[in-house]
Amino acid sequence: MGQATRREFLRSSAGAALVGTAAALGWPRDTEAASSEVVINYSGGDAGEAMREVYFNPFEKETGIKVIFTSDVDFGKLKAMVTSGNVEWDVTELEGLDEVIIAAKNGWLEPLDYKVIKTDDLIREGVHPYGIALAYYSTVLAYPKRLEGKRPENWAQFWDVKKFPGARALGSYPWANLEFAVMADGVPPNKVYPIDIDRAFRSLDRIKAHIKVWWKAGAQPAQMLSDGEVDFTSAWNGRIFALQQKGVPVAIEWNQGVLHFSSSGIPKGAKNKENAMKFLAFTTRPDREAAFAKVIPYPGLNRSLYKYLDPSYGVNLPTYPENLKKQVTQNYDWWVKNREKVDLRWNEWLTK
Repeated sequence: MGQATRREFLRSSAGAALVGTAAALGWPRDTEAASSEVVINYSGGDAGEAMREVYFNPFEKETGIKVIFTSDVDFGKLKAMVTSGNVEWDVTELEGLDEVIIAAKNGWLEPLDYKVIKTDDLIREGVHPYGIALAYYSTVLAYPKRLEGKRPENWAQFWDVKKFPGARALGSYPWANLEFAVMADGVPPNKVYPIDIDRAFRSLDRIKAHIKVWWKAGAQPAQMLSDGEVDFTSAWNGRIFALQQKGVPVAIEWNQGVLHFSSSGIPKGAKNKENAMKFLAFTTRPDREAAFAKVIPYPGLNRSLYKYLDPSYGVNLPTYPENLKKQVTQNYDWWVKNREKVDLRWNEWLTK
């Protein structure tokens, strides 16, 4: 379901090299676990390599549970496996909380055991009875540093083309854009949901003629900023951070960014459910999440991960405390209920 771009962010390289993992903290071993396995279905590519280094190998070492990794992620296959009773996966990645909500409603997921998975330090919005946040990213306002002092600091200013002249770009899909539109129209961040759809499109009408590019892939905003094609654009934080790591003078405005996350869930009828619960508990540990964030700048939901990161690096991540409090977490419940009619209206609006 949904836009291909929703999952692309985690598949792509963030421009950093794989790093060594921290020493194991000592998960209890037992004879049964030593001869068992867990089948993990996550995104491949750079994210898959990072997960092998940061999650899979250390988990195997600590527990004796062999990790069998399979990709790519396929929501339709999840439905087919559970419906047929031939469930191959024990853990699967899910898009945002959208797919968690839909899959849970249809009985395709096991409820998570939060006695095994500790939630004390976890970001509340990322914890669901049937799914748990895997990695966070943000759609933010990005700009070249040469325009510091002459650039928008919020979406109302992005909409103000007279006070802040320059070429602009936005994503070619409704999610995040509707949130930006109502904030540009004066809605406070904590009042964005439920989105007033009519108000959002009236606001979008005012900026539409000034959008030079409606980007379709996560690489586009970064490339356009690098080339000087646009001055201000929405973008995924990891793409901009990758440019910064290469010395390209670009910057992020975290204020009024929209925070998204992918999730993990356990398919209904998973053969190794207990091992899957242990694996999810392992992946939400702050040391593991910090190790992953060093490789690809999309952190997990454990607030304590920043104890394991140098602040000079942590400040670049979307859930860093100062960045987190400036943003709006996407309300997936609202989007699941309204997505079909919003998608239809968006496509009509964008092409007219």
